[in-house]
Amino acid sequence: MLSPRIAWAYALIACLALGFTLPVAAGGVEHVVFVWLQEPGNAAQRTRIISESQVLREIPGVTGLRAGSMLPSQRPIVDSSFDVALIVSLQDAAAMADYLSHPLHVKLVEETLKPLVKKIQVYDFTLAGD
Repeated sequence: MLSPRIAWAYALIACLALGFTLPVAAGGVEHVVFVWLQEPGNAAQRTRIISESQVLREIPGVTGLRAGSMLPSQRPIVDSSFDVALIVSLQDAAAMADYLSHPLHVKLVEETLKPLVKKIQVYDFTLAGD
């Protein structure tokens, strides 16, 4: 199990690698998901997960969604072993609880992720305000 410090570093590195900044709203929640495919590096499966994940934007309480493929790195601090990363921004912890049981999320997990994915690692954190 990763220490919270390393987990935070992975999340930050993924954010930087994917080329975006996180919105900062006190009390907001970031749901960071790293995905390892059963067929590592399968471009079609990566594209499918990224594309089909866009439906998560329709779930009430979701304020943003970012998704992309791993950016390879030779730096020892970077974990380049995953295939896809998703970051789902939510209004607050209550919105995340609703999101997790929402039919669109459940369907994505059951019909897209479970058939394609070997491992999923999730990190959730609450945003501090500026």
